[in-house]
Amino acid sequence: MELASFEFLKYIYLLTQVNKLGNVKIRKLMNHFSSPENFYNCKINDLKRINGIDESISLEILSGIKNKEKYFREFDEIFSRAERSEIKLVCISDKDYPENLKRIFDTPVLLYYKGKLSETDKYSLSIVGTRNPTEYGKYNCEKFTDELSGLNIPIVSGFARGIDTIVHKTCIKNKRLNYAVFGCGADVIYPYENKRLYSEVIECGAVISEFPLGAKPDKVNFPRRNRIISGISVGTIVVESGIKGGALLTAEIAVDQDREVFAFPGNISSKQSEGTNELIKRGQAKLITNIDDILNELEVKLKPILKKDYTAKTDVLTLNLSESENKIYSVLDYDPVHIDTINELTDLTISDCLVNLLTLEFKSLVRQVPGKYFMRY
Repeated sequence: MELASFEFLKYIYLLTQVNKLGNVKIRKLMNHFSSPENFYNCKINDLKRINGIDESISLEILSGIKNKEKYFREFDEIFSRAERSEIKLVCISDKDYPENLKRIFDTPVLLYYKGKLSETDKYSLSIVGTRNPTEYGKYNCEKFTDELSGLNIPIVSGFARGIDTIVHKTCIKNKRLNYAVFGCGADVIYPYENKRLYSEVIECGAVISEFPLGAKPDKVNFPRRNRIISGISVGTIVVESGIKGGALLTAEIAVDQDREVFAFPGNISSKQSEGTNELIKRGQAKLITNIDDILNELEVKLKPILKKDYTAKTDVLTLNLSESENKIYSVLDYDPVHIDTINELTDLTISDCLVNLLTLEFKSLVRQVPGKYFMRY
């Protein structure tokens, strides 16, 4: 990193440490003062001329400037630690800063990231959902993530258990660009069982955080993380969410950010679909059943990035099926069905059912889930 950039990052860090200064006021200060040196030499009257900066805030700022050497020493330690961990810092004025994120309210002025950022992040879609998905949710999450990332669209999620983890694993399986936004420091792996996934995400994209190195995954951090997930993206897809789920909060933030929101309709008796069904009912999310529902809505925004030769996978494939295979396939859905139920509905023997189910699995039309349940793939 060039010296000037390093010095500028120290200036940004100082601003983030001043009491009563949030991201919005920091941006006002950055816009008002043409250089860090002008800021360091400012007087109280210079500060009070800025909209939103009153006398009490001005005094806090001047105190920060007076103690700037202490903050600079802190930053030197942070920067050294970041270098050892191969973590980079990017501020809002940097060309590598995610473009869409600059346009939200309360834009984080400083981000920590490990991996690589891409100029294509402005075409990102975020995919979020419950930590306890149903088989229906898992299926839709994997399918849509695979198809959308296969179009060259960068995918964003939150690295949490459940839907988020499925999103990242699906992208990594095919070495596709994805970003994990953390509610803790970029050097803190949470949940820890995703330790291997952490390294894999870095290989295929980046982990991103506004929180300082070493910051713990405190509950209060996650709503702030959610605004970054939706803010980086042109649209947010909610796979499944309870009525009070974090994914629902992300969707509501996305609406406030004037981003498109999409949701899967779910079983009305399923707790995991209460939130998504409510979003659709309120008109806050568009109901989706295939990726064309998303692409048609975002065609203009996504057109520059889309693969020209990509063809979406067909939802229902009934060609070249035997009579028995067709019987079985017609009674299956995207919710798991037990082998005994398949037996009853098709009038085939258990043995015939299993033989034909195996053939359908080989054709990638059906998959088995624990407990002798089967569902469409």
